[in-house]
Parts: sequence; C-alpha cells; structure tokens
Amino acid sequence: MQSPHEVKEKLNQLKSGDQVNLVLSGGAIKGVAHLPLIEYLEERKIKINAISGSSAGAVVGVMYASGMKPREILHFFTAYPLFRYSWIRPGKGGIFNTLKYTQHFQDYIKKTFEELTIPVHICATNLNEGKPVYFKTGELMQPLIASCAVPGIYSSVEIEDQLYADGGVMDNYPIAPFENEPEITIGSFVRIPSVLDRNGLKTTRKIVKRSVFLQRFALEVPKFEKTYVTLLNELNEFSAFKQKDAEAIYTITKKKYFS
Repeated sequence: MQSPHEVKEKLNQLKSGDQVNLVLSGGAIKGVAHLPLIEYLEERKIKINAISGSSAGAVVGVMYASGMKPREILHFFTAYPLFRYSWIRPGKGGIFNTLKYTQHFQDYIKKTFEELTIPVHICATNLNEGKPVYFKTGELMQPLIASCAVPGIYSSVEIEDQLYADGGVMDNYPIAPFENEPEITIGSFVRIPSVLDRNGLKTTRKIVKRSVFLQRFALEVPKFEKTYVTLLNELNEFSAFKQKDAEAIYTITKKKYFS
C-alpha cells in the first residue's frame, strides 16, 4: 500500500485533460473523506470519466454527478439527520425504514442514471442470490438507498422482487465496473485498520470485532494494487454515524493528501 507521499507524487503526475475512473468506498459519515480528492481533480482539470461507489461512496458519487459541489455535499452530510424516531420500523429487517430516506435525497439527486452528468455505478448486495450488483441504468433512488442499507440498522430494499442491502457487505471498494476500461482508476477508501495495543484487544468482544474488521479488510486489499492510486484513510477515531465529525474528517483528509 502506498504512503501519503507516494500518493501525492502519483497524483501530481496527472495532467490537465487526463481522464480517470473514480472508485469511492462505503463508510457512512466517513465518506466525506472522498471530497478532497474530488476537489483536487476539479482544481487540476482532470476529467472524471465515470464513478463507482458503495454506500456513502455511492451517495457522494451520485450527488456530485447530479451537479452538487463537494462543499455542498459536505453540508448535506452534516445537516440532515441519519436517524429519526418516526422512521423506526423494528422487525422489518432493520431498525429504521430505509424508504423514508428518499425524503433526504429527492431534492438533491437526479431521478435516473441517464440524467447524471457523469456515469455512475452503484453497488448493492443482492441478499437473495448472495452477490454484488452494479446498477448503472434506469431509476436511481432505489439502488442508492439500497446501497446504503446497513443490515440490522436499515431495512433492506426490494427491487424487481429481490431484496438488496448495503453494497459494502460484498464489495466495499467496487472497482469491478472498471477492470476492463482503458482509463486509469483512482479511488478513496476510508476503512483502514489502525494499529492496536494490548488494551485494544483485552476482551473477547474486542478480539471478535477486530477479527471481523480484518477479515473484511483483507477482501479489499488486492483491489488497491489494481488502481493507479488509492487514498487510504484510517479514521478509526471517528464514529461512522456521528455527523458532528464530518468537518474534522474532511479537514484531516485534505491536510494528509493535499496540503
């Protein structure tokens, strides 16, 4: 995996007019860490040919391709509540009714994939067939909220008689749509494991949690080598669902890679 210095060097080799495909991982509120990279590409006039994202990465990608600026997307992540008591729906595959979140997005995103200014691939997990699906055409809202439906927290979403949940369950760094494309692929990944001391592993619960995290991370590591460059952000000091942390996450990432 490349160091921040190596990432900066490779990004600086890109020239105005170059075209890239962009991959954005899931990570809930931590998804705002994708925004400094998008700003950098804008400033350098590097063209984003297409975007692929899971969960929060899909939200960022769709909002950007719908015409929102990075700072507007950051404001959205901080201003709109993730949880409302009126949306609780216990016993329906999750605590919160995912369909209620259409109210959050409807004024900020286009209605169909075809209306986006940049092609976007949204990864969601097909629970019936046990596979990742990459949506890229037709109605946009259902695939987007399905990609964000964290199992156990948000209810799954039905699309054409199939149940879908968080894309990150099976592919949290969805480079698959670009593996045979001529453009180089760059991306941002926001769930890197930190180094823990003995206190971080002193209970059974902590060991199990750490093991599950590492197991999922191991599935993503080979993908980093298939990209021109991937920005890797640890961010484990932040909660995935505390919106008040969004500004700090954005600032830390921008300083790490772009200062």
